[in-house]
Amino acid sequence: MIKEKFYQKKLLHSFIIISLLLLPLLWVLPGIRAQAAEVKDNLTYTFTSTDGSAVSTKARPNETTVLIFGHTKCGYTRSTLNSVSSCDWVKRSDIRVIFAETNGHSQEEVLQYEQGYQCPEMTFCYDEDYGINMAMVGYAQLYGMNGGQYPMIVLIDKDNKVQNLLSGAKTADEILTEIKKFADVGGDGTTTPPTDSDSGIENIAYGLNTIDGTTISTKADPNKTTVLLFGYTTCGLTKSTLKSIDTSNWVSRSDIRVIFAEVYGASLSDTKAFAQNFSGKNILYCHDESMLNYNLAMSYLGLYHYTGGTFPYIVLIDKNNKIQSLTLGPKTAEEILQEIEKFTKEEEVPPAPEPALTISNVSGLKAASSAKNVKLTWKKVSKADGYLVYQYNNSKKKWIQNGETTSASYTIKGLTPGTAYRFAVKAYRQPQNGKQVESQSYVSLYTATNPNAVKFKATPKKKKAVLKWSKVKGATGYTVYYKTKAKGSWKKLKNTRGTSYTKSKLKSGVTYFFTVKAYKTYKGKTYTSSFQSKKIKIK
Repeated sequence: MIKEKFYQKKLLHSFIIISLLLLPLLWVLPGIRAQAAEVKDNLTYTFTSTDGSAVSTKARPNETTVLIFGHTKCGYTRSTLNSVSSCDWVKRSDIRVIFAETNGHSQEEVLQYEQGYQCPEMTFCYDEDYGINMAMVGYAQLYGMNGGQYPMIVLIDKDNKVQNLLSGAKTADEILTEIKKFADVGGDGTTTPPTDSDSGIENIAYGLNTIDGTTISTKADPNKTTVLLFGYTTCGLTKSTLKSIDTSNWVSRSDIRVIFAEVYGASLSDTKAFAQNFSGKNILYCHDESMLNYNLAMSYLGLYHYTGGTFPYIVLIDKNNKIQSLTLGPKTAEEILQEIEKFTKEEEVPPAPEPALTISNVSGLKAASSAKNVKLTWKKVSKADGYLVYQYNNSKKKWIQNGETTSASYTIKGLTPGTAYRFAVKAYRQPQNGKQVESQSYVSLYTATNPNAVKFKATPKKKKAVLKWSKVKGATGYTVYYKTKAKGSWKKLKNTRGTSYTKSKLKSGVTYFFTVKAYKTYKGKTYTSSFQSKKIKIK
């Protein structure tokens, strides 16, 4: 679709066509970062914002510019924009944030995307002729980048110098850390809401037009579960599902939001008339004569690799803005509530009683991992008789007690190597003649086990060594090391996601030692395997 449209409008500009045809290949490789913050002269482009005004990439005095290239269908772009739009530093007067849509979507489409993030401090730009796409190529070439992953983030200082170029999903905290390397930005600057949702799919943020004349976002309300129902006004199955919801005992709950989005272009008046079929005021009815709601519905289906199905489409979004389920076809209010309760009860830990005695919560929980064990340690709690250790069960979506101990440490054994886990600890007191009293709250942490050791072969060749190994389950990548003496220090050669490495320019007749370590990255931490070394004499 992009190629066809571009050929029609830019047939004479063959060099631009070649760049556009290559770009999808360039931007599917793993996310990378430009080399060592090499400062470059900024490029000047002029984009058009969704309100029709001109936006220049040239720096404005006393402002750092964060220029984000991405597209509306990209999950990594959504993740980055969700984090930035929710942070505190985006509101600073000395930071400007521009989002530039690269896939040639219309002003109306990008505006709907912008309204979903509810962040007026961010400027959203569009270009149906793909000029933004070529600007992104220009910045990539500025740093000699021939691959990467959406979004591409350009950091420009107040003196109109490009300080860094990043690719791949980034949090607001990560972007701010890079800004602080060249700009005097005081404080931590960010209050991005933490997410406790370890499951689900990053939600799609879009603006919807209600029949009351307001614009609402599909982005989750931090305190509510969102029931997003796509259907059309002449569909009997849509109507029956809404009737069931409208008369349910949960539709008026303060922790649930229900949105109906009309997908077949019914007018405002027709959608208002449809809403009159239902007695309550607890459902938000949205119209869309341009049928952009239909495209949005198809985007949700695409996340689950569906191509279509019976209306209504019902999307359940948790308070952490994660999609927890998508169902096709009519459902009763009771069936929908049962689905909601599967993830809203997820964070419940075995309930604490209401005792006469009290005990403080556990603090200072830490984890030390091996391939099959995780040792938890924490600070002793005054007057505690013991501690309860819980492990979160992802399949059952609830906490399961793993063990009990009287010391401030506990080792969970028999775990799977290279796997993510979550553990929690509560303290308790046990009166001689009374019911056990647990701390009212608990402390939890995310951790992972180390991957298994890499089994590799090292083959000597002429002035080089060839290392090959099998994939290690759960590993994110591998690090190759070598040394020239048995008791010498290991020197790192490379991090790789592949299963082979060749070290060239070695000396014939010399003995070298090699090893390969597997590592797993999880929630900002790296877990490394044990290792074995191999000695080979180069030919």
